[in-house]
Amino acid sequence: MKLKKLFILAAAAMFAVACNNDPSTELELSATSLSFESNGGTATFNINTNVDWTITKPLDSDWITVNPTSGSKSATITVTVLQYEDAAGRSATLTVNADNLIKTLAIVQTRPVVPADPTEEVVKVRAGAKELTVDAPAGYTYKVVIPDTAKDYITVGETGKENFTLNLAANTTGEDREAVVTVCTTDDKTLKTITLKQGWRNVEPGDFLIEEVFFTGTLNSSNSTAVGEQYIKITNNSNETLYADGIIFGKESFFYCQKTAVGSYWAHPELNDAIVISDAYQIPGDGDDYPVEAGKSVIIALAAQNFSADTPGAIDLSKADFEIYEENDRYPDVDNPDVPNMGLVYARTASLSSLHSRGYEEYAIFALPPSVTLEQFVNDYKYDVTIDFWMNGSPLTSSSLLSRVPTAHRIPNEWVLDGINCGVEENFNAGEFNASIDAGYTGCGVKDNDANRFGKSALRKTADGKLVDTNNSTNDFTRDSTPTLKK
Repeated sequence: MKLKKLFILAAAAMFAVACNNDPSTELELSATSLSFESNGGTATFNINTNVDWTITKPLDSDWITVNPTSGSKSATITVTVLQYEDAAGRSATLTVNADNLIKTLAIVQTRPVVPADPTEEVVKVRAGAKELTVDAPAGYTYKVVIPDTAKDYITVGETGKENFTLNLAANTTGEDREAVVTVCTTDDKTLKTITLKQGWRNVEPGDFLIEEVFFTGTLNSSNSTAVGEQYIKITNNSNETLYADGIIFGKESFFYCQKTAVGSYWAHPELNDAIVISDAYQIPGDGDDYPVEAGKSVIIALAAQNFSADTPGAIDLSKADFEIYEENDRYPDVDNPDVPNMGLVYARTASLSSLHSRGYEEYAIFALPPSVTLEQFVNDYKYDVTIDFWMNGSPLTSSSLLSRVPTAHRIPNEWVLDGINCGVEENFNAGEFNASIDAGYTGCGVKDNDANRFGKSALRKTADGKLVDTNNSTNDFTRDSTPTLKK
């Protein structure tokens, strides 16, 4: 219907309306119509007359500028048309009046050309609620279409010529989800598509890594180490600020990886899709309390005390980011009120936690899916472990030792952000964590009870400004390193 109107306007412009009775009056136009593309522009036509003249345009045609609009005798007229972004073409008629001799000229502007290959964007976001700013397609009046399958979690916010916003609700499904949002003209011609991929968690594996484990302690003048002079350093290895809230640090200490140790074999060969954790502690926070900038770290101290005050060369942990404080009557712990406490998720014993000072344990950090509460995890992910004790490569036969069944928890591999096996080089048997989590091991010392291990840590390597992460601690870590907190 619109196109038909344009042809009528163009045809009508060819006829002059003879309202002038003076045969000496002359009026000729050099064109009957001017055509413009959607981006607008300027064009001219000529008026040839021997009298005064005026040009008028419809009231609703402010997109057209005519210069000049009046004059005497012949003249060149400049017509400027603004950019046009709507889905259908538009037109208007200029009326030239020369002493009541009238002729018309049609102004026709086409719609924007729809791209043959619409732009495709892919945007990945984390599980938390998110407002995305998306570039609008330049030169078009557009609309944003959300697929029916995603309308319950994606809504359109503010729209403008330069950009628009999409609001994504938090993903609590426990699974990744994906939706294709279409940006199109008002008559449904596709201009661009945005594929939104929203993960089921706010931190992905490898975003946070265990950069360092200091478990050996520092020898004092009595050739002993202070209880609690141990820490774990967790580093944000991504390119953006992340939140440490809710991350759980855990260790596996039911089984040891040495041939000379009790329980010395891979404890869970049936668990290729999970690891087992015997003690777990959670960083507090409601989701945005503990931001960690890219490349920065958090220190979890077993005891947030200044150990260097009593032992030269020891480490000051009084300014740690978090400490593992366990309040019980039998084993009194010392609390640093200036350092936030890790939340106790569960522990295998009632005694104070510590890291194995010879490096026989495994360590992991993991995060629960939004669909699993902490209470559900504690109740529903218990894992009964049957222990058959071994020593020096041979099974022990004492009836008091055989087949004890302690309770641990199973952590699905997809929850694990990072995990490392630890062990001593001499007599290492096998890692507790399966190869998909760590295909190697790290630690300090070359033999059991190595006197040279004290004051050393297992430290992750760096390359090109990033921590190395190949899921093989043998390659990723430098054993017997100087602790990064050592002054």
